[in-house]
Amino acid sequence: MLIAAMHFFEKSTNTFQFKSGMMTPTLFDVSAITGLRPTGKTYNPSDASDNITLNYKENAFSAYILKHSGPENEEVFDEEHVAFLNLWLSHFVFCSRS
Repeated sequence: MLIAAMHFFEKSTNTFQFKSGMMTPTLFDVSAITGLRPTGKTYNPSDASDNITLNYKENAFSAYILKHSGPENEEVFDEEHVAFLNLWLSHFVFCSRS
């Protein structure tokens, strides 16, 4: 998915050029779409294997929401509200499949 998105990247403006207009995703957007963490080991293409596997169950928004949700029948906390907004933006604005 990341390689396909790079075909729409415009280096002069540092944006993606889509039919709906220009878009500049943040690191959070990229991590939400790909399921990759923005922190960790540095990527070295020479060490990469041909088969890349990702565990989508651990890196999906459903796990993110479960981690940040409070007990049922209680008032929504700020952390839950922010988690919902992140999910909503990624689904409806940034069109992530998560």
